Amino acid sequence: MDQAPPTMLDLMFEDVWANRIAVSILQSLLGPNLMCHYANGNTALKVKGRQPVHSDIDKPHPLFPFAYAINIPLSDMNVQNGSTELWPGSHRESNIVQHVTLADDEFGLAIKPALVENAVVPRRQSNRLIMLAFVIQPRWFQAPSKVKLPLKSKALVDSWKANSGLEYAAQWVDGDVDHKKLNSDDVDFSTRNSKLLELEPLMYPATEPTSTS
Repeated sequence: MDQAPPTMLDLMFEDVWANRIAVSILQSLLGPNLMCHYANGNTALKVKGRQPVHSDIDKPHPLFPFAYAINIPLSDMNVQNGSTELWPGSHRESNIVQHVTLADDEFGLAIKPALVENAVVPRRQSNRLIMLAFVIQPRWFQAPSKVKLPLKSKALVDSWKANSGLEYAAQWVDGDVDHKKLNSDDVDFSTRNSKLLELEPLMYPATEPTSTS
């Protein structure tokens, strides 16, 4: 289930919301001007079945990585508690032999192209597994989604940009933001860049030519 990180000032830690190591890596991949268009997370509850392998992007998109997700687990992840499964290379339609299983149940964060397929495996324990997700895109991509944040946090969020270079595409709200009521229903990582939109026909899968015989 969706569960966004709390937006109380004393819980908005810079090493979570604007991790300098992760931002530095993404600046090398996407360029210096980065925007965060999504700050949410998910809480996995005890279930018997597994989630189908899927991509979080379901719209026409460029072939190059145009968005990266920073995943930060707040719980240990292993076979017993239903860790999130990532399929490296799946954004390039790779084969199953590239599926890599990590043995260590502790990691600080993961950086992955948003197109990489993923799934939640069965959880055999009753405790919750929580993982945050921040989606970062280059500013020139002009994605429309905004992160709802309280206006009183603006000075803090602006300081993250000064420290790390990461800017938040924020919808500022006068008052508190109830993070428990936020969801991903209106999230849109598509482009509003007019030049890139001219290339949209190239973003669909190639179709097989029809036979004329």
